[in-house]
Amino acid sequence: MKIILILILCSFLSLGGCSALPSFEKYTQSWVGHSIEQKKKASAYPHAYGKGWKETTYTLDNGNWVYVEKHKPDCFIHWEVDPQGFIVGYKLVGKCP
Repeated sequence: MKIILILILCSFLSLGGCSALPSFEKYTQSWVGHSIEQKKKASAYPHAYGKGWKETTYTLDNGNWVYVEKHKPDCFIHWEVDPQGFIVGYKLVGKCP
């Protein structure tokens, strides 16, 4: 019985380092390969950081373009988008997690 309790305790402790929420890095990486329209729809809900934010885009020399998303007051995600409208990468700008 003592061994079973020790095993259960050890399993709970080993799970303690895991988070139910994905890391910010995993979040951003998970959008690579998706369409920018899907991303825009997912971010369309009203939230404090996006209020008053004007959609910002710019073009790159390689033919791709960038959609800038305000994640927090001092954190912006620059989503790189290919001509077909798919996210191919991103860059974090500012004080991001």
